[in-house]
Amino acid sequence: MSLLIAIPVKPFGVAKARLRPALDAGSRSQLGRSIAARTTGEARATGARVAIVTGDQGVARWARQLGAEVVRESPDYGPGLNGAAAAAAASADRDGSDWLILHADLPLISRSDLETAIGRHRPGCYVIAPSYDGGTALLMGTGTFAFSYGPGSFHRHLKTAGTAGDVVVRTGLALDLDTPRDLEAARAHGMTDSWHEIPV
Repeated sequence: MSLLIAIPVKPFGVAKARLRPALDAGSRSQLGRSIAARTTGEARATGARVAIVTGDQGVARWARQLGAEVVRESPDYGPGLNGAAAAAAASADRDGSDWLILHADLPLISRSDLETAIGRHRPGCYVIAPSYDGGTALLMGTGTFAFSYGPGSFHRHLKTAGTAGDVVVRTGLALDLDTPRDLEAARAHGMTDSWHEIPV
């Protein structure tokens, strides 16, 4: 199976705004970079092709330094995360690959989490991993898909997939880092502030 793992990444200077009560701007930017770098590393460890999806030149340079490919966001696919996912799916389809859209901000993710999800994929199937707050941390499939990210996206994606949907629940995929509460939960599950030391 040919697979493209696509990780949408916002410009680091504007990411993680909801962590403002817990971290200053510099720390939020460093945290975003470091966890995205770790997520990218775990994705690359699966042996799949990995691409960062971005419209930002700085993020694109950072991605290449990590050894990842770059998929450019495009107005042709619409704005935001839905547009980024659609651009990635179209890029994979052009190469005859399956796609896996993965959140960048998963502080507990492991190679094992990804391999478990990848191992569940079958032709015509969509593998979906929910985040704890009802979002979608991972979505894997083939060809076009009506992406519908945002609050409650897991149930919308599952409805779109219909009987072809296969749900994978893993702690490493369920916790994405958006709010101070998420930061506390990540620390409670073993994440330390060693993210300051992660190479970026």
